[in-house]
Amino acid sequence: MSSLAWLDTSTDDERRMREIVKMFSDTTTLDDLGIGQVRDGLADLMFPGTSTIHTRPRYFLIIAWIFERAAARHTGTMVTSKANDEERKLIEVLRHPTPARGMIGSRAGKTVLNLPSSIYWAALQRYQILLNPKALTWDVGVPPPDGFPKQLDDGLDLTHDEAEWLRERIMVAAPGTYLAHLLANGLDTDPDDADAPWLHPALANASAELRGTVEHARLFSLAINGAALIYNLLIAERFDTFSADDDSRADEYRERLSEWADDVETNRAELTSWNLDDFWATVLRGRNTPVSPATTIFINTWIAEVRTRDPHTMSSDTTIRRMISERERKNKGEHSRLSNDRQIKNWGGSSGSARLNFRWPIVQTMLADIREGLADAPA
Repeated sequence: MSSLAWLDTSTDDERRMREIVKMFSDTTTLDDLGIGQVRDGLADLMFPGTSTIHTRPRYFLIIAWIFERAAARHTGTMVTSKANDEERKLIEVLRHPTPARGMIGSRAGKTVLNLPSSIYWAALQRYQILLNPKALTWDVGVPPPDGFPKQLDDGLDLTHDEAEWLRERIMVAAPGTYLAHLLANGLDTDPDDADAPWLHPALANASAELRGTVEHARLFSLAINGAALIYNLLIAERFDTFSADDDSRADEYRERLSEWADDVETNRAELTSWNLDDFWATVLRGRNTPVSPATTIFINTWIAEVRTRDPHTMSSDTTIRRMISERERKNKGEHSRLSNDRQIKNWGGSSGSARLNFRWPIVQTMLADIREGLADAPA
């Protein structure tokens, strides 16, 4: 999922951000071509419980500890109220003397709008740490450290026992997923050494089904990136006509499209033999609802073009350019950037132009924190 960065803001900060967004007349996220349903379906299948707004995995334990403490002292709606109060106090603990890496509220402090519990709530249920969200019953097998929550000496770093418990919890709650496989077989590798999910060496000994899922994600990321780059090229060409800068944004995207075309040619055999029926069946396994017909048609049409055309000439083809423009306008409606000169002039230089990574940076942090925690001596 994509989201505006309102997590670490106060009420006044949020008001100012909303005014800026309104000024730009674009309240959508960076899914200009409307492929987020497929992206998120594959991400949820490979890495269930993850979200682009997650920061550090110790929050899974911290939130449970706070709510268990509140439940031991209060009843009814007071449990959530007191737990939220304690979350805000803990933010101040984590901010001093210097903010813990990846903490929520490092800038806004206790006035932060979205508390860690609201950010992690769905994942806590997915990993069966929060067993009953109505009764607020929890299953956390590691006690909080001494002095919690008035102090938290390790900040957001997992201890050995915490890392071991969280690793086992996720593996039990999400069996058969790529995330569980990496936790079971991939912690010998520094996750930062793998720039994408399909580059992690542990994939080689995964099941055939898992390898197939990751390959679908890789090929989709490669294929659809061409559409995103052409969309940005269309914006860049218009942006250059308004810009006084001598550097051409359009030339930058032409270069990136040339590199993309080279990658397509390198993967020509895999793209040609790609089983799209199996791809769509895989996407649906990661979703609760079907992908919209318009999105399915656009993606199938785009992949067919990538398979049959010279990728080096696609960005200059009027039919392809019209296809991308029409898709963006239909997807974004009145918020279409290509239909709004003001948005073109205020363009930041990129709109969803990067290769899809399916929340891999979040997974890398999770794997790294658990790996480092396991490396510490047990208590």
